[in-house]
Amino acid sequence: MMLTEEKLIRLRNHDWRNTILDGTRAAEQNVKQGVLVDHTHIVWELLREAASVSRLAYAAPPRSGFPAKSALPDGVDEITVWQMVSAYLRGEIENLPSDETKAPRPSAKQITRAEVMLELWHHVALVDKGDRKRLKRAVYLKASGMRPRAVQELTGLNYQQLWKAQKDACSDIWEKIFQLSQIGG
Repeated sequence: MMLTEEKLIRLRNHDWRNTILDGTRAAEQNVKQGVLVDHTHIVWELLREAASVSRLAYAAPPRSGFPAKSALPDGVDEITVWQMVSAYLRGEIENLPSDETKAPRPSAKQITRAEVMLELWHHVALVDKGDRKRLKRAVYLKASGMRPRAVQELTGLNYQQLWKAQKDACSDIWEKIFQLSQIGG
């Protein structure tokens, strides 16, 4: 897949210096002790953030054609929000349940960074690899937070194949970032 001229201009004009700095900070925080941070760690952290931000910033449309979840609890011990509110109104509990359990909305900077990273993900990562669709799906599921064992079972990849696909995808994206940062200045 080729990047359109409009997308290429947007990628060239992106602030890659700060994106790389933010990715480096995240990689240094999340890398195992004794491991040197390299370009694949930086891109991996940026890809993980992009997957997380896109999930929060762009909620999926509501399902249609299916019954909506009822207000009744799924199980005997499950407490619904309405039960919590009515218990508060009756004075049985001190505090009203809050919506603070939801993840905070990402900043504009995070959304922009996620958009450019996902643009590179879709057009650059694993382009020259065989079985590209399965490899990309596996790497994206892992970046989205799915456990590696579950990704392996779902995609049929073994540990080495998943690890190599992750490293190759990160290297592909890093090469393009490096190229764009040289062109863009």
